[in-house]
Parts: sequence; structure tokens; C-alpha cells
Amino acid sequence: MTQFTVCPKTGRITGLDTVKKKAFWLWIILGIAAVVWVVIRVVPKPSRATYPCQKVAQPIAAGFLTWLIGLTASTMIVKRARQLVHNRRYMTGLAMFVVAILIGSFSLMSDTRAEAKKAKTFTPTDAANTPVGTAKGINPGRVAWVYNNKLCDQQSTSGFWWDDKRTDPEVAQLMMAQAIVNLTGITNPDKAWDSLFRYFNKERYGEENRGYQAGDKIAIKVNNIFSRTYAWPTSQDNRPCPQTMYALVWQLVNMAGVPEEDITFYDCIFYHGDPVYDYVYKDFPGVRWAEGDATDRSGYEDGPGDDPGTREKVVRDPECVIHFGDPELIPGSGEVCLPTVVSEAKYVMSIGLPRPHSELAGITCCAKNFFGSVWHPTVYDYYHHWQPMFMHESVSAVEGNSVAPVRAMGTYNALVDLMGHEDLGGKTILCLVECIRYKYWSVEPFNGGCASSIFMSQDFVAIESVMLDFLRSEGAILAGTADNYLHEAAQADNPPSGIVYDPENDGSPLKSLGVHEHWNNSTDRQYTRNLGTGEGIELVDVINDTTHYKASTPAFSPVSGRMQENFILGGNYPNPFRTSTTIRYTLPVEATVSVNIYNLNGQVVATLASNQHMPAGSFELDWNGNDRYNQRNPGVYVCSMEVKTEKGTFRKSKQMLMVE
Repeated sequence: MTQFTVCPKTGRITGLDTVKKKAFWLWIILGIAAVVWVVIRVVPKPSRATYPCQKVAQPIAAGFLTWLIGLTASTMIVKRARQLVHNRRYMTGLAMFVVAILIGSFSLMSDTRAEAKKAKTFTPTDAANTPVGTAKGINPGRVAWVYNNKLCDQQSTSGFWWDDKRTDPEVAQLMMAQAIVNLTGITNPDKAWDSLFRYFNKERYGEENRGYQAGDKIAIKVNNIFSRTYAWPTSQDNRPCPQTMYALVWQLVNMAGVPEEDITFYDCIFYHGDPVYDYVYKDFPGVRWAEGDATDRSGYEDGPGDDPGTREKVVRDPECVIHFGDPELIPGSGEVCLPTVVSEAKYVMSIGLPRPHSELAGITCCAKNFFGSVWHPTVYDYYHHWQPMFMHESVSAVEGNSVAPVRAMGTYNALVDLMGHEDLGGKTILCLVECIRYKYWSVEPFNGGCASSIFMSQDFVAIESVMLDFLRSEGAILAGTADNYLHEAAQADNPPSGIVYDPENDGSPLKSLGVHEHWNNSTDRQYTRNLGTGEGIELVDVINDTTHYKASTPAFSPVSGRMQENFILGGNYPNPFRTSTTIRYTLPVEATVSVNIYNLNGQVVATLASNQHMPAGSFELDWNGNDRYNQRNPGVYVCSMEVKTEKGTFRKSKQMLMVE
């Protein structure tokens, strides 16, 4: 550890190890900031000591003060010990040296613990590709993953990450369409959405052949934990992405036929930040926004003033309560309410921001996102009772966390009650995970860059399992029992804990909430349905605009080789398009070019160029959307380009979306 250097003659502090100066000063700045934050927040109002931000700041402040006091004391003792030795009082001097070493070691203990904690990563107790539970969805257990390296920072790296020049809205639109069609396997987005609603209405409500109907409310839970004020002063990435939120609303309104006023984004604790709200509101002013403190700001961070626009305050529904499976562990069982925006909705969507949760639960995703949906009558009076901390002990899954002892595998977990409650997880038609700016993943195709990904599933347990695998493969999940809740949820009808999960207390215990398993390895990322060995998860990937999820290899599969060095197939513009689109490409040398348009079944629907000899240069091709039978069928298509040169044959593909 970095320490002060002390003059052997005078005992005075003389400097620092120059190699570690930066780390030392970072520790000093962080420590002072934590101390100041605790003093200005907790001293005026002691009840703030239990705020989540204080849960983070207090250990840092305590560790810094302990380190500073111990270091000062040990330095003074060393100085005194040297004087004793100089005066030939050797035994006393030696004893003083020992005391100095012990105090110095104690002063570093908190930092040492943190380093040791980081070194221990999560390891599942179950073997790879051993699924448990019952897969859900039109395609059971399917999780669609769309990655596009053109989403982030293609035009600029200056300014805030949520600016259009840094997060491309057209790419976000395409990715959202790709996610929905690859999840359902239906190439037309409007038909894909219709199939989702019809499947859900049959499974959840027993309604045969009923799609979405105007007046059916959709509540969309977003994770605003780091949106503490309307203005976002820093470019912190653990916040909802405006372009993703817009793309989802665009799909719901224009493809699924949902009226704007039937859509409500909500978070019962924190604010909908202006970057998201303004971005969506400009084109969809009828969308509602419910938040934790939109009209009553006493004791809370400042909002925009007296005019919150269409933002509204969440209201609890006293008739919509949760009964927890372990009422001795969870205080207030049967009195914990959900908001009216949820109880009045017919459908719920959970938009997760996957991140390691090192201080408690191991992982935050779509399930823990529901922590921002509960009201407790008595335990906590701040955040106006919209506060999930009464459940913290039940979800503790990280060894050495400062909140509660880690829960063993096969024990009760409150997340299962949230995932299974008929008005919360029971209404969840879609789980969506947006991983836009995260840099946890170093493997292909991320290579340490922006994650630039969207994940989507109808299976609540499956998508949580996939996100856990992605995060743990990078060592981001700390040692503990991070997947205990997934084992419990997958086997909710007969959980390892033996707990009876009946969150409505109506005598009808939960059934399996989905399927859980871990992939074979972090390179292949295959689950049992990918391998054809079981009825677990199927991970469908759309990487760099090239689909891979078909069992057979379609004609537009990528061909390995130094493609980028040989030619460029640019994205089509506009995309999505209605009447026509322009495809751009560049040849560094003369070549023979073929350009075909495929549907997602690998069938050629149009040929734009066939063995056409072209010189080096940049070119454009137009497609009016008609197939070879002069018919237009809106949906997702693949533009595949084949280039033959003296060095060989190379192919590239891009996905395109035609809308009605």
C-alpha cells in the first residue's frame, strides 16, 4: 500500500512513492469527498444515514478517517521509537515499532478488504447447461440479443453520451426492430408485436385470439436510480438511454398501434431525467410519466420548479398489496402497496440496466428494477415511503457486504415475490435490457468498447440468467449466491428453500416463472436450446447487423476474411424506410459486384446488381422495397453484397427495416 516516506533522522514526512502518487491522491480526494458528503447530509438530518448514497459514502469516509488517524499515529510512534533507540532504550523502542506496525496495518484494513473482495468472483453452484424450470414465450426460453458497433460514438466523442452525435437514433431504431422480430421470429414488426400481445393475453388472461386494444394501459418500469435530478450534470452511464426509450415508444405507437396516452413510464422513487423526457415528449407528448416525487419535493433534491409538465406523482393503491413468503424476514408483509399505474395497467414492461451490485444483491437487472415499485407504510419515512430497503436482507448475495449476511443457496428471496405478483411480474409482457454504454465486457465483439446492445425476452428468468452470465464472465459479479433467486423463481412451484410463494395470499402458490441455466462458456455463449440438448434457454444473436439465429446457414451469413480492408458496405439511408432507401458502398479496387436483398428465411427477394464490373470508387444503389413479384411486404430484410477481386471473394451484410 502507498505510504508516506519518513526521514530516518527527524521522523518527519518527506514525500510519497512517486510511482503511486496518482492512486494516493485519488484516495485522498475520494476520502475527503466522502467525509464532506456525510457531514453536510447526515449531521443536519440523522435519518439520512440510511439513504442508499450514504450506504456507499459512510464506509469510504470511515475507512479514510481510520487510515488517516492510524497513519498519523503510526508516524508519531515511529518518530518516538527512533528517539528511544537512539538513546539505547532498545526494548522500549522495539515495542513502539511493533505498535506502529499494528496501527498502520489496521489503518489499511478497509482498503485491503476491498481489494480482497474484488479478487473473489462469483462461481455458480450448478453445472453449465443444466436447465431448471419451465421456459416461457412464443419461442420458449428465447432471449434476443442485438449488438451494433455503430450505435455509439461514430461521429463524436465530445459532449454527453446521450447526444445524438454520440448515440445514433437511427441505429437504435433499427436495433429495437431487430430485437422484436428476432424474439418472435416474425419478420414484420407490426405482426411481431401483435403476436406478443395475443400470446400474452391467452397465457395470462385466458383470452383467445385477442391482440392489443386501445384503452389497454401499459406501464413501463425504468431504472432511474442515478437520475436524482431532472438535469443530468455529468455523463454517467447508468441511466436510461433517450434513443432507446424513443425507439420503444415509436415501435409501440407505430407498429403495435398503442395510443400515446395508454403508455406510462414510471419509477416510484426517482425522477425521469430531462434528457429522456424531452427526447420522447417532443414527438410523443401524450405519453405519461409517473415518478416518485413529481409534485411534493419536501426533503428531496430540487426538480424543475412549479411546472413538471406531464410528469405526475405516483399514487399507492391500498388494495394492491404484496404478501411475502417469509413474513418474519420481511416486515409489513400484506401492507406493502404497489402504485396505481401498475394496478390499473393491463401490461407491464421492465427495462433493466444490468450492472454488478457489489454492495448487496450481486446483480441488478429487470427483477431488481421492481424495487422501485413498492410502498411501505411504517419502516421508512423518507422518499415518502417509496422505499425497498425492507427487502434488502432477503436479497443479500455478496460475501462481505455491509448490509446483511449473505443468503445461502436454497433460501427465500423477495425478488421471487415481485417477479410472480399478479400485478407486477405477472403482467410483464416483455423484459428489455439496454446495455448501451457499459464497458464491462472485453471479449468479442465488445473488445472493451461500448456494449451497444439490446436484450429482449418474454421469459423473465431466462433474460436474468443471460445477463448474469455476461457480467460474471468478465469477473464483474462478486463471490456469493447471485443466482439463488433464479433457482427459486425457476422452481417457484417447488423451490429449493421450501418456501410457499403466494404473493397475493389467495391460496394459489406460484408456478415456475421461467427457465434458468448457465451457458457452456463465454466464447460460444450457447445454452441447451442452441446446442439442441435440452429445453432451457436459447440465445439469439444479431451481431453487426448480421443474423445468426437460424439453424441452417442462410445465404447472407458472414464470410471470414479481411473484409473491412477490401470494401465498405455502408448503412442504407433512411433506415427504417417506407417508400425507398439508398444503399452506399465503396470499392478500393475494381471488382465484380453482386447485391441481393434477402428476407430472414434466406430467400432472395430482389437483385440490385449481378456480377457487375465496377471500378474503384463510391457508389449508390436504390431499392423501392418491391420484391421480384412487384409486391411490398414490410419487415426486416438483409442487404448482402458479394465482391470478387484478385485477392478473393468477400461478403458483407446489413439489415434494413421497411415499415408501412
